Amino acid sequence: MADTSDTDHTATIAEERDDTTEAIMEAVYLALSKHGYPETTMSRIAAEFEKSKSLLYYHYDGKEEILNDFFAFVCEELETSFEEESDDDPYEQLIDLLNRVLPADLNDEALQFRQAFFEIRSQAPHNQSYYDQIKRTDEIFITALTTILERGIESGRFVDVEPAQQAEYIFSTVYGIMERGVTLEDRDLIEQNRAVLIDQLERTLLVDE
Repeated sequence: MADTSDTDHTATIAEERDDTTEAIMEAVYLALSKHGYPETTMSRIAAEFEKSKSLLYYHYDGKEEILNDFFAFVCEELETSFEEESDDDPYEQLIDLLNRVLPADLNDEALQFRQAFFEIRSQAPHNQSYYDQIKRTDEIFITALTTILERGIESGRFVDVEPAQQAEYIFSTVYGIMERGVTLEDRDLIEQNRAVLIDQLERTLLVDE
């Protein structure tokens, strides 16, 4: 039998690293949700970290570095989830994507995290690393929307539109709705505009059956 001890040891280290990364990212999410971007500090992230605090400081020197990794982690999770749903009905996939950004039931934690996200987004013109990460996040959503629209047109589910332009419009509309609703802490406003947007998409995008 081949000696697999080195392979097993490497796999164990990789699993531990993944577990640690997920725990750190969860701590960042909780800290941002509770305190918002300006008041989130390394010590407050550490307070949400379930493992050794020294382990957190071993991996990161400061807030900007850990937030950059947090955005990268979120982007990877988004890309993976969109790839897994590539076989779904195009319209159902489109609505699911809208629901991620404009959930029908936005709880306090989700609302507060989105407030922190928009606070970070406002720093992008003055912070190149934040700008790059936020631009990448936008591109992931727009690419996913474009792909869904292309599939819908090819399958005859959607009318013939220009996918990239339509994706940009939908994305900008969705983010405008979310930013206004989150800033005003008005869930009814988010739900009302979400319903209007979905109705509009049904009327203008779906092929009449």
